[in-house]
Amino acid sequence: MWPGGHVKPISRQDLDAIRLVRMEKVWIDHNTFYKGEDGLIDVSRGSSKITISNNWFKNHNKVILLGHDDKCVEDRRMRVTIVYNHFGPFCHQRMPRIRFGYVHVANNFYTGWDQYAISGGMNPTILSQGNR
Repeated sequence: MWPGGHVKPISRQDLDAIRLVRMEKVWIDHNTFYKGEDGLIDVSRGSSKITISNNWFKNHNKVILLGHDDKCVEDRRMRVTIVYNHFGPFCHQRMPRIRFGYVHVANNFYTGWDQYAISGGMNPTILSQGNR
């Protein structure tokens, strides 16, 4: 664990595979995520400098949520990079879903998505490049 960091137990109401709240400089790399209870990755409450790379997301509805809710203006400072991931098969939405902030989504591979892949609300800046 990084100096000054801590692990906080989650409640039964928070069943994301990974939940980042007010975190900085986090790299989520080379994992396989599937069939979670809620979201697979949630980044919120002003978290920034987050990289999500080289992961495989499959068999899940709500994959990645960036931003807590429509009223959480501290998420305006959020900076996230999502690169070289494989989404699918059977991922339905939120690859990612973005509220506020700046997100670079590049060189990801999407197979068999259902509702939508990349989506934004509350005026995020999304740079999408080379996704297939």
